[in-house]
Amino acid sequence: MICTRCDQPIGPDERYVTVHHFAPTGPGTTATVHEERCRPIPQQTCPVRPAARPRRRG
Repeated sequence: MICTRCDQPIGPDERYVTVHHFAPTGPGTTATVHEERCRPIPQQTCPVRPAARPRRRG
């Protein structure tokens, strides 16, 4: 099996989790990932400004 997070093989002695993604218009997909997180969680590296609201005319 291949981990969908890191694209590395999952060995026979490694623990993994199977995640089912439901799709209302088709069969859906099944993802297999390492039980321990193999890729760090992405973090925001720069501040994000709030979106500007459009001005009202009138």
